[in-house]
Amino acid sequence: MIRSFLRISLRNLGRHKIHTLINLVGLGTGIAASIFILLWISDELSFDNFHEKGDRVYSVLINNQQNDGRIETYGATPAVLRDKLLDDIPEIAHAARYSFETEVLLKEGKDSYQEKGIYADPTFFEIVSFPVVSSNGNNPLNEKYAIAISQNLANRIFQQENPLGKSLTLPNGLEVMVSDVYENVPRNSSLQFDFVLPFDLLLDENPWMQNWQSGGSQTMVLLQEGSKNPNSKLSTLIAENCEACTTEPFLFPFHKQRLYREFEQGKSVGGKIQQIYLFAGVAFLILAMACINFMNLATAKSSSRSKEVGVRKSIGASKQSLISQFIFESVLLASLASVFALILIQLLLPFFNEVTGKNLELELGSPVLLGGIVGITFLTGLMSGFYPAWLLSRFNPAKVLKGDSSAGLTGAGIRKALVVAQFATSVVLIFGSLILFQQIKFISERNLGFDRDNVMVIDQNEGLIKSFPAIKNELQQLTGVSQVAFGGNNIFTVPIRSSDLVWAGKSDQEQLNFKVFRSDEGFLPTLSIPLIAGRNFIGKVDSSNYLVNRKAIELMGLNLEEAVGTKIEMWNGPGEIIGVTEDFHNDNLKFGIQPLVFMYSENVGNHYFIRLSENQAMQSTLEQIETIFQEYNPDYPFEFSFLNEVFDREYRQEQVIGKLSMAFTVLAVLISGLGLFGLSLFSAEQRAKEIGVRKVLGASVVDLVLMLFQDFGYLVGAGLLLGTPIAWWLADRFLSNYAFHSGIHWSIFILITGLMLLLTLISVGFQSLRAALSNPVESLHTDG
Repeated sequence: MIRSFLRISLRNLGRHKIHTLINLVGLGTGIAASIFILLWISDELSFDNFHEKGDRVYSVLINNQQNDGRIETYGATPAVLRDKLLDDIPEIAHAARYSFETEVLLKEGKDSYQEKGIYADPTFFEIVSFPVVSSNGNNPLNEKYAIAISQNLANRIFQQENPLGKSLTLPNGLEVMVSDVYENVPRNSSLQFDFVLPFDLLLDENPWMQNWQSGGSQTMVLLQEGSKNPNSKLSTLIAENCEACTTEPFLFPFHKQRLYREFEQGKSVGGKIQQIYLFAGVAFLILAMACINFMNLATAKSSSRSKEVGVRKSIGASKQSLISQFIFESVLLASLASVFALILIQLLLPFFNEVTGKNLELELGSPVLLGGIVGITFLTGLMSGFYPAWLLSRFNPAKVLKGDSSAGLTGAGIRKALVVAQFATSVVLIFGSLILFQQIKFISERNLGFDRDNVMVIDQNEGLIKSFPAIKNELQQLTGVSQVAFGGNNIFTVPIRSSDLVWAGKSDQEQLNFKVFRSDEGFLPTLSIPLIAGRNFIGKVDSSNYLVNRKAIELMGLNLEEAVGTKIEMWNGPGEIIGVTEDFHNDNLKFGIQPLVFMYSENVGNHYFIRLSENQAMQSTLEQIETIFQEYNPDYPFEFSFLNEVFDREYRQEQVIGKLSMAFTVLAVLISGLGLFGLSLFSAEQRAKEIGVRKVLGASVVDLVLMLFQDFGYLVGAGLLLGTPIAWWLADRFLSNYAFHSGIHWSIFILITGLMLLLTLISVGFQSLRAALSNPVESLHTDG
């Protein structure tokens, strides 16, 4: 039977070459898009799922109750929390503190290596699965002056030598011994590090982390086997040891942090998982559109196969066998389309990786990927073939063999409904892509309240802390440098918050949060942040004075005139407000501008900022700057980025989603156009005699083209009317996630309408014009 099905299917596919080609390209494109999305989704879902005890590994997160009722959730925990977790929560088997990823200069002899790593407790390796491949016999990091390094780092530093027992020197001159070498951290790990130092070393340098109100570390735990999440026992752990604290710890599955990192009022509301749902939906829609093309063409061509069905039924073929035959045919075509799709993917995969920033491979030996491809192929064949198979199997054999080709259902109404659905979907996808790109453009062009052009950012290191006064002095002598400054954090999303600010009139019950940014006197002029009252820092004389932004004085209940001179106290001790800056964006544009306090510092933080002079030779200036840094800081490589690049990285996720959305939207529109082309080809063939008669009776070419075009024009118009309100509603919901966003302009609707009409004209116009220009004698002679 299979051989018979195959022979009949191949014969039918070969008989209708143009329609077969249209279906092959349409289905192949849809399958390729689906597999691309499958690769991306599979990679995202694989993150942090390789840990052997992953179902028992939890991160400790903090809910912080604000004075206005808001609850903020973050992962920075007080270092002293670990011992309380172990002492008070019997369900916890192990707990480990670990730092945020940091770069440290490691020296081996005269060679220096700037590497990314973390500080962690010895139990870190007992909780997560980063297998140790060689060890000196002790548990990793049990010794205070030990270091565990990756295989990659071991090979870079020690080449072929055994690294165990060898010493490395830290920037503070402390020597640590290599006690363990662990396997390279997998690419699909949210933690990326090439070394692990004992957490106690970090505590020695930062004793403030032991305060219950601090948040300089992260904590993970491993639950006892069979234990349930003991969150109810954690909520009061901090409050019991800190009367002033309004924070509550809770456990959250470690493997979910990457995909479910967004919280509202202390509850997880999603995150990157929403992108996975979005693109899974897009994949299904694109595949469905490709299947609709197949269904429409198959039902439109049903009359040409009526005699085949009639003959087979008359000799005893059952309805079930006919359905099986036609579904087999569609699955065969889907299989051929999958081969075409795999070739397409192999060609486009480098481009896809460049856009997404991933390193995906088409590993056909992977059971997950292979199963996904087989599943997509079978689903496509089933979706494409079931309705046409059911329709064709209903033909009345007696009437068909007598020449009545209309003896079965034509499915014209359903075809029109499917075309309308196709174009409504295209409208939604195009509208969504345009709104997304419009928002990305809005973000990139938004006036942030400071000037980010021509500003270099150089990360701080131990060498720079000692030498920066001399470096700054020499930089200021260069004609290509106009300003030099120190700034503690990423200015686009200032991470540090505190409710410690005290001023006269503040209620003891008020827990008002302010963002905190450390900087020197050069920061405001370097970024051109305007002062609207008072003055800037002038040096160490202001080490206990403060600058604030307009939002901060509003939160404090002060007006602009009385703010300057107001006595306040914070981490730098008692002082006063000496100046007020204009508000500028200090957080992601999804959120509003936050109240901000500037504290004077020359080195507590992460970055140095250098504004380059305009109209100067950029390359020459960069070379001069590098020479100065290498002279004073030779152990560290000279690395920098521009502030605009930092900004782009901040919104890279939106840019990737925008590019992917546009790419898949283009594919969806092409599939829709391909379907219209196939239907217009069939329509022109079916109406050949009518066209001939009309031409004989004097109809012009324009009249005939409009006649053929209008049927499809109505369908496209219906798709626009159906898709537009859905698209508007979805776009409005998307934009509402941003405190600052672009609007939905009526010109987008006009643009989409024009695109849809142009697509229809290109898809249908060629066949309409060809039919209108054909010789009527031939069509009247060959018809019947």
